[in-house]
Amino acid sequence: MADRNLKKLGLWKHQRDAVLTGEAYFASGSKRGCLIHMPTGTGKTGVMAVLATMRAASAPVLVVCPSAALVEQLMSEFRSRFWDTIGAGPEWRPHQVLQALPGSVGQLGDKLRGFSGQRTIVVATIQAVQQIHATRDISLLRGTIGTIVFDEGHREPAPLWAAVVREFNVPTVLFSATPFRGDLKVFNVDEGYIHFLSFEHAVAAALIRGVDVRKMNLSDDASTFAAQVVAETDRLAANGRLDPGYKVIVRAGSEDTVLDLYHAFVAVLAGRNDGVLALHNNFTLTGRPGAQMRPDVPADLRQRSERFLLHQFMLVEGIDDPRCSVLALYEPFGNTRMLVQQVGRLTRQSAPLGTKMPEACVLTRPSDGVDRDWESFIAYDKACVANGGKPPLRNGDDVLRGLVAALPQMDYVSGKFRTRIDLDDADLSEDLRFPQSALVYDVSDQFDLDKFQTAVSEALDAEDRFQHQTRGISGGSCRYHVTLRMNQSPFLAEYLFQAASLEVTIYALIGRRLYFYDSAGLWIDELGELTGRLRPMQLRSLLPEDVDNTVSFLAVKNTDLGPSALRSRSLSARSLERAGVFMGEHMNVVTRAGGWADGTRRAVGFSRSRVRDGAGTDLTASEFRDWCTEIDGLLKAKRPGSQILSRFAAPTDTPADTTPINILVDMLELTGQFSSPATQTDAKFDPDGLCVDIEKDATPTAPAPFRFVLKVDGADVKVWIKWDVKKRKYWLTSPSLSQVKSKSEAKVSLAKRLNQLQPFRIITADLQHAYVNGAFYALDLDLAKADGPGRLVLDLVTPVKQLGGVTSEKGVPTGADLPTWQQGSLFRVIDDALTQKRGTPEFGAPFPALVCDDFGTEAGDFIGVDDNPSNARAVFVVAKHKPGDPGVSAADFYDVCGQGVKNLAFLKSDGEDLPGALTKFDQPWKLSKGKGKAKRTDRVPRTRTGPGSAAFRKMLARVKQSPGAEREIWLVCAGGMLSKSALEREFLSSPPKAHVLQFYHLVISTYSACQSVGVNLKIFSSP
Repeated sequence: MADRNLKKLGLWKHQRDAVLTGEAYFASGSKRGCLIHMPTGTGKTGVMAVLATMRAASAPVLVVCPSAALVEQLMSEFRSRFWDTIGAGPEWRPHQVLQALPGSVGQLGDKLRGFSGQRTIVVATIQAVQQIHATRDISLLRGTIGTIVFDEGHREPAPLWAAVVREFNVPTVLFSATPFRGDLKVFNVDEGYIHFLSFEHAVAAALIRGVDVRKMNLSDDASTFAAQVVAETDRLAANGRLDPGYKVIVRAGSEDTVLDLYHAFVAVLAGRNDGVLALHNNFTLTGRPGAQMRPDVPADLRQRSERFLLHQFMLVEGIDDPRCSVLALYEPFGNTRMLVQQVGRLTRQSAPLGTKMPEACVLTRPSDGVDRDWESFIAYDKACVANGGKPPLRNGDDVLRGLVAALPQMDYVSGKFRTRIDLDDADLSEDLRFPQSALVYDVSDQFDLDKFQTAVSEALDAEDRFQHQTRGISGGSCRYHVTLRMNQSPFLAEYLFQAASLEVTIYALIGRRLYFYDSAGLWIDELGELTGRLRPMQLRSLLPEDVDNTVSFLAVKNTDLGPSALRSRSLSARSLERAGVFMGEHMNVVTRAGGWADGTRRAVGFSRSRVRDGAGTDLTASEFRDWCTEIDGLLKAKRPGSQILSRFAAPTDTPADTTPINILVDMLELTGQFSSPATQTDAKFDPDGLCVDIEKDATPTAPAPFRFVLKVDGADVKVWIKWDVKKRKYWLTSPSLSQVKSKSEAKVSLAKRLNQLQPFRIITADLQHAYVNGAFYALDLDLAKADGPGRLVLDLVTPVKQLGGVTSEKGVPTGADLPTWQQGSLFRVIDDALTQKRGTPEFGAPFPALVCDDFGTEAGDFIGVDDNPSNARAVFVVAKHKPGDPGVSAADFYDVCGQGVKNLAFLKSDGEDLPGALTKFDQPWKLSKGKGKAKRTDRVPRTRTGPGSAAFRKMLARVKQSPGAEREIWLVCAGGMLSKSALEREFLSSPPKAHVLQFYHLVISTYSACQSVGVNLKIFSSP
C-alpha cells in the first residue's frame, strides 16, 4: 500500500533487512520456502508482524506457532503491542486477528471470505493445524489463505507441513532461532531467500547479551550445589555482573533432582527474600509464591519475584523474561540443540536494543563438556557466516530423497521383487503391514481420538521422528503414523554418519480401550485421557483354562523382599501345568506368559499390558483394527485364566483407599552403598526401625499427606509419603534422605533410589492389600482359621520357657576368662542346651560338635554339627535378645530373618565353605566394654565341644553334602523379641494389625528362602 513506508517504520536495520528478504521472496514467485533466522531476543516477532500485515493486504495470512501460550502472545503483538512499541500508525495494524481452532474451521472460512479488503491474520498452534488436517477440514480454508508464516521453524513437522503447503499452495516463510536439525524434520527452503543474523553479530551489535560459560567445581550434592550457586550469583551481583532483579534458571535431569534441588535451595535461602519456583509436569501445586512447586509455567512469570527457577524441560522454550540471565546446570542436557535453546532464555536484553548489557552466565562443571558444546554452536554460527549467511540445511532432496534415489527402481529382496518407494505417493496404506501386537489401555469417558492423535504427533516430533504420513481408516476408530528417522552411529564420537529407518505407529479405539503399537517403543502413558494400562487380572482372560490351550512359558517376579530371594526367573516347558511346582510360587507374580490359546501362539505381558498373537507383520490397518476388536471381545468375555496362573500371587487393581498405615523398608541391599552427609562414612540404618507405622500429617506445609520416621545414623528422619495417581506408585519425599548420597553416583540420593526401586512393603488402611515392589496384591489372609495360612507360621515357632527369663544377649564383660557365658545370657542358654544334658529340652539332643561363630565374618552365632550317619545334621543358630515384654514385632524380627537368610549360601549342600580364618574356632571369643584402664574383656573358648577348628570345618562340609543330613536355620528370640502366645492372640484378631501382617510375610519369606535350598527353619521364642 502506498501510504505505508517501510523506511519510516521504527525497525532496526537487521529487522528491515529481514523484511526486505521476505518481500524479495514474495516477488520471486518461488515454490519453496523462505527462511528468516534471528537469535532469540533480536525482534523476530516484529519482523513477523510487519511481513504478515503487509501480505494481509491482499489475502489473509496464517501464522503457525508451537504452543497455545505463544498464540496469545502473538495475537497481542499483532493487534497492538508491537505497533505501540515502535509508534506505528493505524495503517500498519491489521483489521482482524483471529485464532484457528479445530471444530470451527467452517465458520472461520466463512469469516475470511467475508473480510474482503480487510487485513486479516489467523494464528494457530501446530497441534491445531495437525488436527484440522487429520480431519480433512483443512479444505474448508482452501482459497482463503494467501501466505503462511511458521514461527519457530526448527520445530517444523516437515511431512505434515508439506501436506499443508500442498493444500494451500501459497508462499511460506519459516522463522527460526535455531536453524539446525537433529533429524529428518527437514526444511524445504529456497536457498536464494534466506536471511541469517548470526549470534556473534547480534552480540556485537548489542541486540542480545553475550554468553560467559563459567566452569566451576560444582558439587554433585544438591545442598552443596545450591549453596555454591547462591554464593556465586551473590558474588556476581556484588561485582555488577548481574542486573538488579536478576533470575537464575537451574536445570536438573529428572523430577527427583528437581525436587531435591527445591528442598536444597529453600534451605540455603532460609531467612532471605529470594524465592524458589520448581516446575515439573508431574508436580501438584504445593506451597505459596516464594516457595512453590508447580505442574505448569505461570502466566505471570515475568511479574513473579522468585529468583531461582528450577526445572527439567519446562523453561527451555516459550518464556520471555529478560531478567533471566544465569543458567546453573546441575545436570546437563543430552544434546547441544536443547542447550542452545535454553541459553536463548538468557540472552534477551532487559535494556533497549543497542545498549551493551553484561553477559549472561552459564555455571557448569568442567567435566560436563558444556563449554565444548557451546563452542561447537559458535563454530556452527561462524560456518553459516562463512557459507554466505546460509545455514547448511539438510533438506528432503539432500538427505531422504538422496537415500531413496540410491536404491534401484526394482530389486529382489527378502524373497520378493520390490519396487522402490515413492515418497511423493500420498498413500502407503495398501503396502503397510502391522503385527498382531498392542499395548492395552483403559481410557476415560472424555477420551478424544483427535486430540490423542495430535498428542502422538507431538511425541513423535519430540523423538525426532519425521512424520511422513498420518492416516485413518474408514470409521475413524483406527489411526496410523508413518515416520522416518535418522539414527546416528553410536560408534562415532564426533563425525556425522546416520542411517535411516521407517517406523510405524498404529492405534485403535475399541469401546473404552485403546490398543496401541509403535515399532520404536514410543512412550505414551502420560498422553491424553489414558487412565492406565489394563490390569493383570483382566489380561488372564487371554490365556484361558481350556483343554486345547497350554501355557509353555512364564516369567515371574518375586514379591519377597528378602536379600537372598531370587528377584525373577523364567520357566519353559511343553506344558508348565504338568511340569511341577517350585517352592514359593505363591510369593511370585507372573509378569509374562506365553503359549497356545484360541488357536494361535499368544504372548501376554502382564506387567506392561501387552498382547501379541503369532509373529511377523501381516496385518493391514483394517485387519489390525479387526484383530483389536477380537481381542477386546475376549477380554469382555472375562474367561477364567489358566489354572497355572492361579498358583501365583494375585496382583489386584489399585484399592479404593490407598491410605498407607504401615511400611517395611528393605535396606539390606542398600547397606554400604550410601554415605552419611555428616561423617562421609557408610550411612547406618537401624534394623529395628525399618518396619514402622505411618501417620497422617495435616500440616499445611507438609510435602505429602502421610509421614513416617526412619532411624538413619542414630537420628530420627522424617519421610513423607503419598500415593501418586499419575505414576501409580507410592512416592517418598524427605529432605534428610535427599542428603544421603550414593557412594558411586553422587547425584543419586537415598530418597531417589527408594522411589526408583520401591523396595518396601506397605499395608493399606483396609488391611486387605499389600503394596510390594511397585504393585498391589490381595491380602486374603484368615490368620484365625485353625488350618489356615497362620498355621504354618505357628507351627514353625516353639516356645521355650527359659527364653522369657533371659536378661542379656551375651552378658556384661567383667574382664575374666570364662568356661562359658554368664548366667542369664542368651548365649548361656544356647550353650547349655546344645552341649550339656542340663539344657532345656525344646532344642533337642545336644551336638557332638559345636562352635561359637559370633563376630567377624560369621555364618551364625553358633554352628552345631552331628556326623552320626543315622542322625546327621547341621544347624546355624541366630540368637537375638531385646529387653522388655515379649510380643509380636516385625521390626525386631526383620533383622533376625535377614541374618539367617544371608548365610544360607554356607548351608547349601553344594554351598561355599565357611568364611574366616581356618583356625578361627581355635581362638577365644572376646567381648569388651569400656576404654583404656576401664576396659574389660571376657574370653570364652569358641570350640564348645568336638574337634578343633580345621577338623570341625571338614566335618561340616561332609555333613552338608550328605544326602540324608538335615540342614536347619534356628532363629532364637529371647526377652521381648517374640512371644508365641502373643502371636496366637494377634492371629485371632480380626482383622489382624498391620505389623502382624508384616510379621507373617517376613516369616513366610524366610521360610520360602530356606526351603528353596533344602534347609528347614525353626523359630524359638518366649512362651
